[in-house]
Amino acid sequence: MQKFWRAFTSFILFITLIICVFEMYRCAQYIITSVQNGTYQGFLWLAIGMLGFVLVSAIFFKKNRHLVYTLTHEGAHFLVGALFLRRKITEFNAKAIEYIKSGENLGEVWSIGGNNVFMSLAPYMLPYITFVFVFIRLMIKPECLPIIDFIIGFTLMFHVFCWKSYMGSYQGDLKVCGLFRSYLFIWTFIFFNFAIILYSVGGGTIDPVNIIQANVHWFTQAWNDILWVISLFAK
Repeated sequence: MQKFWRAFTSFILFITLIICVFEMYRCAQYIITSVQNGTYQGFLWLAIGMLGFVLVSAIFFKKNRHLVYTLTHEGAHFLVGALFLRRKITEFNAKAIEYIKSGENLGEVWSIGGNNVFMSLAPYMLPYITFVFVFIRLMIKPECLPIIDFIIGFTLMFHVFCWKSYMGSYQGDLKVCGLFRSYLFIWTFIFFNFAIILYSVGGGTIDPVNIIQANVHWFTQAWNDILWVISLFAK
């Protein structure tokens, strides 16, 4: 029964991944349209924020960046386990890469009840710091949007660097969940989250979009695209 369930969920994830890839293409069209309409300010400050992190990381962040990446990585395990899955966390630790002994992990989070796929893969598919500021954007006045969009871009690039540092088939998190299933989960959520973040900074300063509108737009658009595909086969 467990094998059937894993196969079934993997199939559903594969279909969802295809939808998410298609909606990322739609998101790219949305950005191009925003540039043509002159409502590209959010994307501009997002890009400046991302570039800002690259510069800050190269100049000021070298000595401790791996430790910070590890803390953020383990923080995602902790956040999903403690907040969303309501697990009792019994241990949380992170070490600098220069001081780990042979066979040790850079960081660990232990919980009563163990991990499930969402807790195990959270660091690879959830830019949670960025989403905090995307939600804060709901309460920001239009004239202050460039500041928050810069921070969103800065934190998003930070998560990209974290992801790049720890993503790989050697990771125990991925091995426990199964590599094929893990990559399905990760890429599905990456495409979905990136699209939501990009939609959330659209609209310019005259008619700014927020994360609630971005989700409504994404799911409405995805549903319409699904109906369109079904109609092709129904003819």
